[in-house]
Amino acid sequence: MDISKEIGTSIGFHQSGAPIEVAEDETGIRYSRLQEFMEDSADVGPAGYRDIYAMSEAAGAPVTEAEIGGTMAGFGPGKVAGVVGAPGDIAALATGLYKAAFPDADQGRLDAFIQQVEEVSNKFGSGATLGFLDDMATKAGIPEDVKQGFMQGAEVGSFFGLGQGAVATGKGVAKGVPAAGQALRQGANVAGQAAEARMAERGPITNRVMSGADPMDVIDPVLAGIGRIARSEQPTTGLSQASDEATVSGLAPEYRVNVDAFEPEGTGKQSLVPIKLTPKNSEKVKPVMTQLEQEFPDPLASPQSYATMVAKMQNKKEVSMPPSWMIEHANNPEKWADWFGQITPDQIKAADEGLAVQQKFVDAYTAGSGPELTGQLMLWAILSRRMSAFPHEAGYLELAEAAMPFIQKAARGEWSDADSAAWRKMSMSIQPEGAPGKSATSNANDFGEVFLKKMAAVDEGGVSALTRLHNLIADQSKNSKEIRREYYSLAEGTGIGNKILSFALLVSGRNDVVVLDRIQINQMWGGGDKIYDDIMKQFEGAQGLVQYEALERSLLNRVPDLYNRLGRGDVGSVGRYHWESWVRSSGQVVSHPTLEAVVGMGSKRPGANFSPTEMMPITEGRFHTKYSGVAYEKMPGGGSRFIYNTSDGQPYQFTKTELDGMFDQVFSKKSGVLPEDFPGVQAFEGGSIPWYEFKGVDRGKLDKLIRSKGQPAEEY
Repeated sequence: MDISKEIGTSIGFHQSGAPIEVAEDETGIRYSRLQEFMEDSADVGPAGYRDIYAMSEAAGAPVTEAEIGGTMAGFGPGKVAGVVGAPGDIAALATGLYKAAFPDADQGRLDAFIQQVEEVSNKFGSGATLGFLDDMATKAGIPEDVKQGFMQGAEVGSFFGLGQGAVATGKGVAKGVPAAGQALRQGANVAGQAAEARMAERGPITNRVMSGADPMDVIDPVLAGIGRIARSEQPTTGLSQASDEATVSGLAPEYRVNVDAFEPEGTGKQSLVPIKLTPKNSEKVKPVMTQLEQEFPDPLASPQSYATMVAKMQNKKEVSMPPSWMIEHANNPEKWADWFGQITPDQIKAADEGLAVQQKFVDAYTAGSGPELTGQLMLWAILSRRMSAFPHEAGYLELAEAAMPFIQKAARGEWSDADSAAWRKMSMSIQPEGAPGKSATSNANDFGEVFLKKMAAVDEGGVSALTRLHNLIADQSKNSKEIRREYYSLAEGTGIGNKILSFALLVSGRNDVVVLDRIQINQMWGGGDKIYDDIMKQFEGAQGLVQYEALERSLLNRVPDLYNRLGRGDVGSVGRYHWESWVRSSGQVVSHPTLEAVVGMGSKRPGANFSPTEMMPITEGRFHTKYSGVAYEKMPGGGSRFIYNTSDGQPYQFTKTELDGMFDQVFSKKSGVLPEDFPGVQAFEGGSIPWYEFKGVDRGKLDKLIRSKGQPAEEY
């Protein structure tokens, strides 16, 4: 059974009040109209309810029967007109709308357009056809009164319910979907998801509707709308307050909900998806994850949908609370756009700079860079654990060169306990005293002692897990979901889990990924409240991976509209949304400039006399620290320095001791730099300006201290 062909007609039957016979056989569910309804409706024709030709004349876009005579070969009875009207009426309606939009168009373009209408009609029935035409008319800029004259004349009662508003909101047709049954609903889900994936792959549609080059440009939005409607009608369950148990699955009551209608299977102790994904169970678990993906194609549709997905995954009635802030905003586009639109130009610029390096990663992988590139990327990523960008990236600058021979050994599968010991000795001593990266030493230790050691294991063919990971990332045909699932089949307990791996995939060129770090979890689940430490464990392992994928597939279909609303529709993607919403939520300006060094290290030619990590400044982007705006960099030939600019952009260099001494004076009342009402540095967390841009801060006095305590920065 081609279920996509049934959706429009089935919804239309239900909307019209037609009784439907449903029979199931070995080929699936079949639908048929009752004979008496057909007999009652047999005398209903064009003159009984509309005259497209007369309306086209009145609208100033006259249509003749001769004009559409050659365009109807594909319009078969029962496909286009359903239980009312003749195929010619739909073709005439399409022709009239087209002529209203393009009065000077030639017959060839008209024929191409009508062929597109045929595609919609033949695949999805008359309801979808009218929705397609309604959308086309709106996109083409046909005056509303002209469009409504055509569309209203084409409707009988509520039979044609898939207009533009219905596609967007589910109103008007939602009642028809349950009547089609679970099989039809699932088919609509699949068809809609496929359409949305094609739309995301093609990117934003500008003015391609009438090109005739690819009918799916205009068909896919209709399909996607049908899929969303079907998803909105999935059976929902109510949520109620959690029990009084102190902890369930490691969560306090305020972070849990009860999924009222869910009943665990069996004893309730065996989850559908296990907590861990390992090389031993990955082949069994991945199909189950796919099953959940198909059953819950849009988890952000409602709190009930998300919580029910988690309940089924864990086979528990009492589960973690859904991401209420994210769900609320994902389903309220105007409110979401108002919040997201507060991102500052500097933050957008920083995101642009960070995301620009993605193409350099893609180019390096495509050019054949070896596992050293992936090793450097994973080093950079693991250093971000529990770190802000400043210490994370400063730490990478000091470690990158020294790490290279260890990465190469692991890629060859030659790791030994002596290598683990040598790594630890190096990583514990390499950060200069006072360097920001010193606080990332624990992460650095784990990269060698855990990640490289585990990823040096070889398979039956003698290929190391690190090399196999490199090959996965280098394969541009694989998406983030596929790579993450495969990653857990390579090794167990590597020290790099969902968050760090997702971060690495994002910066390496994949824009289909979110990163559930402290900032995003606090925002999506807590609306900015600091709840990360209380709930973060649930996002680890296989069950955490299910939630990553859930958010990504729901956001995939919503983010383009968000960016369109803000006039930035040409750049919208899930990956960019993560980056920009992260800086919006955190009140930081972060571009991750050291990613340039990662690419350089991973593709550096042997014998190069200049390290990519030298003269690569990393700036403290947090607004709520006294070091906001301070840069740290390695100098050629060894050594490092801090750079702090005056208000006119002049750079001055400091040692750590000199910089701390300067700030001690800045924050002393005697200096006169800060106004009496200065709220304290911490007050700028999550804001849009750093502390030194607060009204009343005396930049002249601050500049004077910078010049007196530092030295003009030497150029190299």
